[in-house]
Amino acid sequence: MMCAIVGAVLLINRQLGGLFQDMFLFLFPIPMVFYAAKYGWKNGWVVFAAMCLLGFILGGPTTLFYVASESLIGLIYGGGIHSGQKTHRLVLLTMVAGAIVNVLSTVVFASFFGYDLAAETKEMESMMSNIFAQTGTQLPPTLNLGQYIGTIFVVTAILTGVLQGFITHVLSRLLLKRLRFPVDPPTPVSMYYPPKWSGYLAFAGFIGYYYSVFRPLPDPVMQSAFQGLGMCGFLYLLAYGYIAVVVYMQVRNPKLRGLGMLLGMFAMFTMPVFLVIFGFLYITTDVHRRLMEGAANAKESQ
Repeated sequence: MMCAIVGAVLLINRQLGGLFQDMFLFLFPIPMVFYAAKYGWKNGWVVFAAMCLLGFILGGPTTLFYVASESLIGLIYGGGIHSGQKTHRLVLLTMVAGAIVNVLSTVVFASFFGYDLAAETKEMESMMSNIFAQTGTQLPPTLNLGQYIGTIFVVTAILTGVLQGFITHVLSRLLLKRLRFPVDPPTPVSMYYPPKWSGYLAFAGFIGYYYSVFRPLPDPVMQSAFQGLGMCGFLYLLAYGYIAVVVYMQVRNPKLRGLGMLLGMFAMFTMPVFLVIFGFLYITTDVHRRLMEGAANAKESQ
């Protein structure tokens, strides 16, 4: 049944010129998730091989890569559900696997998949240079714009893969619950609390990013690595700063959750550095514990 679903999707994808594998890649692991969640990852290898064969027959090398990689993600996720692994572990594995697949397809094997990163980088550099010239914006003289844009491409590929993995997790949980599979209840956003060392590491990357912009490193590889890690650290702290704002407003008054989301979005675009610092404090100090204690005390008083 799962192979038939994949075959039908691949036929539609072929008729639409590869639209599904470009726009809805996060749906490809779902059939394999269902099968592996019911029968386990050992029995899923046969279905995995059949799906790969369908990808080769109905598509080609590119389609085969997407079908094989996404089905493998579904096999890992579904097998983890079958064996009763923790949700946070499965989410992490899915997002890491999604990031690896996306980096391989858009960066490492870019020419094979029809991407010309050098041409796209030059085009983006020319466009941004024109925009900065028209608006009168002065860039730091030490900034290598072409190298910077190339780093952004890599970071974007990683974050897109992470997002695809997270969407796969959410859809899988939703559909498995509808099919009455035994899945853990969803964890509230307020209960997601990362280890403190991740906050220090992200903040160090954030500082290293600014250092590499104003004092470029002599090695281009190290320069790109510093900037890439700094961008990831910045976005990591920004996301937890947003979560901290929402959780704080929700603890103050559950009816203010929507207002907290709006304030967080406003802060993202107007004062992101403040939100980054707030996210750093949320991770590395006892702010989260105090907020949870305040919420518990409020419930007891009611």
